[in-house]
This record gives sequence, C-alpha cells and structure tokens, in this order.
Amino acid sequence: MAPDSGKRAARSPACVPIAILGAACRLPGAPDLDAFWRLLESGADAVSTLPQDRFTQSAFFHPRRGEPGRSYTFAAGHVGDAYGFDAAAFGISPREAAEMDPQQRILLEVAHGAIEDAGWRPSALAGQEIGVFVGGSSTDYAELRLPDHSGGDRYFMTGNALSILSNRLTNVFDLRGPAETIDTACSSSLVALHAACRALAEGRLPAAIAAGVQMLLSPYAFVGFSRAGMLSPTGRSRAFDAAADGYVRAEGAGAVILKRLDDALRDGDAVRGVILASGVNSAGRTIGLSLPNREAQARLIGKVMRAAGIGPDRLAYFEAHGTGTQAGDPAEAWAIGSAAATGRAGALPVGSVKTNIGHLEPASGIAGLLKAMLVLERRTVPATLHQDAPNPNIDFASLNIRVPSSAEALGGLAEPVAGVNSFGFGGTNACVLLAPAPKPRSVRETGKRAPPLLLSARSAAALSELAARWQARLDGADAKRAASLARGAARYRDLHAHRVAVRGKDGAALAAALSAWHEAGATSNVAAASGAVCFVFSGNGAQYPGMARDALLHSAAFRRGMESVDAALAPLLGWSPRARIMEGVTEGELAATDVAQPLLFAVQVAMLPALTEQGLRPAMVLGHSVGEVAAAHAAGLLDLDQAARLVVARSLV
Repeated sequence: MAPDSGKRAARSPACVPIAILGAACRLPGAPDLDAFWRLLESGADAVSTLPQDRFTQSAFFHPRRGEPGRSYTFAAGHVGDAYGFDAAAFGISPREAAEMDPQQRILLEVAHGAIEDAGWRPSALAGQEIGVFVGGSSTDYAELRLPDHSGGDRYFMTGNALSILSNRLTNVFDLRGPAETIDTACSSSLVALHAACRALAEGRLPAAIAAGVQMLLSPYAFVGFSRAGMLSPTGRSRAFDAAADGYVRAEGAGAVILKRLDDALRDGDAVRGVILASGVNSAGRTIGLSLPNREAQARLIGKVMRAAGIGPDRLAYFEAHGTGTQAGDPAEAWAIGSAAATGRAGALPVGSVKTNIGHLEPASGIAGLLKAMLVLERRTVPATLHQDAPNPNIDFASLNIRVPSSAEALGGLAEPVAGVNSFGFGGTNACVLLAPAPKPRSVRETGKRAPPLLLSARSAAALSELAARWQARLDGADAKRAASLARGAARYRDLHAHRVAVRGKDGAALAAALSAWHEAGATSNVAAASGAVCFVFSGNGAQYPGMARDALLHSAAFRRGMESVDAALAPLLGWSPRARIMEGVTEGELAATDVAQPLLFAVQVAMLPALTEQGLRPAMVLGHSVGEVAAAHAAGLLDLDQAARLVVARSLV
C-alpha cells in the first residue's frame, strides 16, 4: 500500500529498522534486477569496452601510461544505449529531453521500476511528502555540451545540474518531500541511502526513494584517472587478488523504495529486505586526500554493528567496496576483518560486485546494496571473479576473512545479516547492515477465476514492447503464478491510454494470447478520456530539430492535414513547410521566426485531422503566441487561408 503523508512519532534513529519495499536497476549486462541476479549467479563478467558512439576514443587514447591528455584504457562496464528514452512516458517534451543529462533519464526509468516493484501505482504518490535522495557526481554530459556556448538555455541549465538528479524525480512524480543530490564521490549512493534512512527513522518522512547513478559519456575522467594511475591497464577488476592493478569504470543506476519497517508491516506492504543500521564518517587528515584510511573504516563498521546490536557471528556476508587497487583492498580488508570478523567461529565471506560489472563510482554503493539484498533473498553468495592468487598484502587468516571464488550457500544462520561498505576518494565512508525480509503473512486463496491480464502504456510502441516483456515473463508460469501476476498488474500499475487485455488459464495461455495479438498487428484501442477535452496550441519556443518528420512518415491523417496547410502557406512563404519538415529542419533554421512560426502553425494545424481520427475533438481551445492563430483556426474563427496570411505576416514582425 502506498504511504500516507501523516506525521510519524520520532524514535531513536539508531534502533529504527527500515524496510526495502521495492528495488530496480539498470546495470552492465543487467537491464533489471532478475537479470542482475542471473549475471551474479552465473559468474559472468559484464566488463567490455565503452561504445564508440560516446565520443571519439581514438582522439583520447594512448597506450603509454601518464601521457598528457590521453587515457590508456576505455575498458568499462556499460549499459548499451545511453540516449534512448521514452520522454512522453514521463510527460517531458522531446526538446527538454534532448537537453537532459542521460543520468536524469535513466534515474526516471529505474525509479519508476522500483515504485512498481514496491506494488505502488506512481499516480498514488502524487502530492505526498516522499523524499528523494540520490548519489551522483558525474557531469559528463555537461562537459560534452560546454564547448557549444550557443547551446546554453533554460533546458540546458536544468538538464545538466547535479541538483536536478533528485529534483527531476520529485517533479515528474509530484513528490513533496526533500530532494537531495549527494556527492561524496564513490560513496555517494550509500551516503544518500543513509540520509534517507535517517529522515525516515526520525519520523520526518513516510517513505523515501534512495538511488545512485553514473553514466560514462565524456573522455575527461578517463584521462584524469589514467594520469593518476588508478585504472586497470588490463581492463579487469581483480578485487583482493595479487594481480589487482586498478579499477575499471562502469555506469548504471539503481534505486530502492524505503519505509519504516513497522509502518510497512502495518500497511501490508511487501518487504524485500530490512536495513538494520547505517552510518557515515570521514577519514579526516590523511597522508593523501585520495588514499583510504583503514582505521576510519573500521571505526565506522564497528559503530554501525553496535547500533544494530549485531555481533560478528550474525554476519553471513560482507559486500566490500573492493575496487581492485593495491592501496584500497588491503586497507578495506583490514577494516572489515578487524571490526566485523574478529572472534567469529569461521572466516567471514567477503566479495565485490565490481569484479562482475566494474566500478560505478557514485552509484557503486547502491549496486553493492542490491547485491547484498539478493544474496539474502536467494541465500547464495555469488563468486567474486578473477581470484587467481590471494593478495599477499592482506593477511586473510589473521583477519578471519575469505573471498569466495565460486558460488556457495549462504550458511545455516537462521537470521543472517549482510554488510555493505563504501568509501569515497575524498575520505567519506559509509556502511550499511542488511537483514532478510520478515516472513510474509500467509495469503488465503480466493478460489475466484483468474482476472484478465490488462497491460497499458502511453504509446502503441511502448505497449508492444511491454507486451513482449510480459510474454517472456509469463511463458512457463503455472496458473497460480499467472493469476498473481495478472492481479498485480491490475492493482498496482497505472492505467494508460493504449491497452490490451487477454485471458488465459495459465502463463502459457496468456503468453500465446499476447503472441497472437502481436501477430495480428498489435492494434490497441485508445480509451476515450472522461469529461471534455481542451487543445492547447504552443507558441514560439516549442520547436525542436527534426520535429514532425516521424509524423509525416507514419501518419496518413497527419500527411493529409499537412498537404492542406502546405497549400495555403507555400505560395505566401515562397517555400514548402512540408518539404522543409521532410528534409529534417535544423536547429539553425528554427532560430529564425519567419521559419519557426509558420512551421509551428503548420504542424499544429496538421495534427487536427490526426487527432480527429483518434476520436479527439476539443470542447475548448487555448493558444500561446503563434499558437493563438492555430487555436483560432481550430475554433472556426479563421478559415485556413485567413490563418495562413496572419501567421506569415506575424512571423515577419
């Protein structure tokens, strides 16, 4: 159940368990949480080379270490397409989306996934005092855009500020709690998680989203870390191994939905894991700003364990920061062993997800947390990869720790606890202790017939893709599982305009029905909106390069509308709006009002027959700037020739 916005009585933050209700991710080799576990369980290494479309790598590469202005490696864990984004699904215009840092885009997608994983409808959260805490520090997208000074506008400013990583979520989902972007370098997302847990424990919020994000879009950080000698020249993260030679950069995002455990149990929320305690400290003055401090890490781990009342024998697994560097690994191993493994009956298993996906820098903590949560859920410790020989600078025996090189059962603890450690290269450390979800309440079967599977999306293309994912998910599900999934889709997903509904006795039957729908052309009915419809026509400023070209190519009704308006405008302009749009209008052309305004008018008037074909007719029209002319035509106040003459005269002023 979604949280209410009522106040919570404050208790000591040190003894308030926090529930993880939902989680989602997009990580190298893992577009979702199930794929992430498959990657970990199989012992796969998702590190490869950064895609060539990010920037011209040859201009910044040199094999010699320390070469000024060059990187000796572009090995990376990456998520593939960095720029694909369904802006309409989040109510964002194509122009604004183009200016948005891809970090904001992937955060929106992952946060939406976490909300749905929690069993909440995103629309039910609107207006509630839910907080958003995001760990992020990369400004790659802005770095790529800065050389083009003329490109700076309001969308660039909001699209590239780190503060907007969190504000974008509160804005799109209409959340009214605090929006905080936290940058402590590589510990950012775990520090953000701690901030969210503290706000919840103190009763300041009913629920929170904690997330981390990183995208590799610019060469400059590669160059800087190469000059510092921090990156692995062999392109592999070998945490705790003798051959550790640096870390491998990576990108991705993860998010969790948090709520006080007692509130979650009271409200009937499903729980995936429980955060028992978290903490943050700083290394203070060290011999080098970027060097880890083992004593500071050990103090923090011990403090968090005491706050949770957890002794070393309760720990079943510890997810280390584990960067694979000769400075970081020995210091962290000493801290974990000294604070968390001393006195245990057996050696404490320690691992690092960075050997699978690389180092997500500010988002690495959330990746480690998600791995620890899955370890407790599946009661399996995945292998930490590339373990050829133990690092001789780590005394594993005296520290009472070990690094599993193959998957193993979690152990026989009735109430296992996992730790997650993270540290930033400025000295900020973070630590979290995680327990499994409490045993769920038994649910009585209703015995009723399984409901239909109802899927919906904001566009036909999105619906087709969604149905394909459901088809794969349902294939092989028994009747009980299929009915549960169908009920979940009906109860917890928002209903959008493009829809498909199918029935079936089990997963195979539902999957077959979806397959038949696809083969029939994936046609969907668009639900008529309740109440009257208002058309609002945009003014100058709404234009963007390449606008309306797809509509001309794919919508016959739009083409017919454009032919009519082109016939009215072209003789007055001396050029054809239709031809200009088909060629792909450029940003430079749109800077001129005598081009932009006629095109805006033409596109919006051509939309009218296309909307009519979909059953959409306005009861009222509004217009801004040049949109007033299109609105007047739509209302019947001006015929097309009159409106065309007015637009052309107006655009020349």
